[in-house]
Amino acid sequence: MLVCLTGLTYYHRYPTGDDAWFAEQSYWLMKRGVVRSEFFRGILGWESQLLVSHKLFLAFGAGLMTLFGSQLPVIQFIGLIFFVVFIAGLSVYVRRREPTDWLPSVLALLILVFSNRLLIKLSFENRPELMVSGLGFWSFLCLQSGRQTVPKVMLAGVLAGLAMLCHLNGVIYLIAGFGTLIYLRQYRLAMVFSVIGGLVGLLYFADVVQASDGFATWLYQFRNDPATQDAFGWRAKLLVMLTFPKLFFESPEQAALSVLLVFMVWHQRRFLRDLPVVLRVYSLVLVASFWVITKQGSGSYLPLFMPVMLCLIYELYRLRPFMNLGLKVVMGLYFVIGLVGTGQLIQENFSTEYLPVSYRNLRPHIPAGKVGLVPLTFLFNEYEQYPRLLAHENAKHLAPPTNNPSVQMARWAHRRGVGFVLMDYQYRPEGFYPKPGTAHIPFYKLTYFDGRFAVYQE
Repeated sequence: MLVCLTGLTYYHRYPTGDDAWFAEQSYWLMKRGVVRSEFFRGILGWESQLLVSHKLFLAFGAGLMTLFGSQLPVIQFIGLIFFVVFIAGLSVYVRRREPTDWLPSVLALLILVFSNRLLIKLSFENRPELMVSGLGFWSFLCLQSGRQTVPKVMLAGVLAGLAMLCHLNGVIYLIAGFGTLIYLRQYRLAMVFSVIGGLVGLLYFADVVQASDGFATWLYQFRNDPATQDAFGWRAKLLVMLTFPKLFFESPEQAALSVLLVFMVWHQRRFLRDLPVVLRVYSLVLVASFWVITKQGSGSYLPLFMPVMLCLIYELYRLRPFMNLGLKVVMGLYFVIGLVGTGQLIQENFSTEYLPVSYRNLRPHIPAGKVGLVPLTFLFNEYEQYPRLLAHENAKHLAPPTNNPSVQMARWAHRRGVGFVLMDYQYRPEGFYPKPGTAHIPFYKLTYFDGRFAVYQE
């Protein structure tokens, strides 16, 4: 039943802004061989080349686009591929621990996986976390599989380096693998792991080396990214480190698994020393390294730790199986959060028209051949229908706030040659939208309004 409910969340899955933001970067990598963005033209030179990006993840997306087109389900399918990789890794871990009677334990873990709202959401979403997590977890599995050998350690290094290529945060798997091998006094293997993994990870800078003034541009984009520019400096870093636990409890979808793990650790605290040493050390170094390097303790990064969290829950229960009132309450909350969250995803998919269809139906009301200021999700499947599209977030980042944001937005758009503005009052409302039905804003007049979408033209 849980698998069927998960499958229902995939039907006409409503796209997020991240689906479109990363899809646009993959699109240009496919088209021109460089990662860039027209949506964010004018920000940090991203319209020329975006050097601070999730390189391998975007290349994977570009490959799928080349093979199957750039429609929304193709992009979301990336999440499903690495959701399967994630599940396969958990199954391998359990089968190693229980060679003869592994099926009940695998099924128990799968129930936790398919009852987890965060995993179900990411399993059909164009975000890099599951890809990073899957590669990093398989790197851990190489180190965990019995006696460490040079070939296993080399493969672990390659996989950890690939995780870094997907997202710079993937460096935590290099740190965790190296730290674990050092703890085990496998100094020669630690060196092999770090050299191989480091060389693979350094491929992240391949496009930086080839770009004109690449390192200076990369550093400029890295330090001034609108999403993280306020995270630099010792005060900002101290705040992130002090508030780091919110990563695990930011919302119910993060807290569900975190509370279960905390309960298991507390209840089984007498047996913590009996946990497999590689899992115990690797998990601690993994979390500690992210605590030190991260600029943002967002709950969106929890998937980086979820495979080892699930392994810890499995191992803690296996040390001394039990069933008491506390576990029943915690598991009940876990399933309620998961099932309600899954229901919300399904309801969102079925309660409104499929978004690419809605955008296609708007075409007769939008002038062809003009630059547009649009929601990020307008990429599906309208991106190639217009000469250039700017994202609403572009206007928000470049224009300082005023007392009249709709007037400010209109002037900003006019200066950039925008011929039409599309607004979605229901699902992507912005602070600069005028009151619904407003007939005129500077330089633009309302030409279409259906209660949800509004089109303003010059």
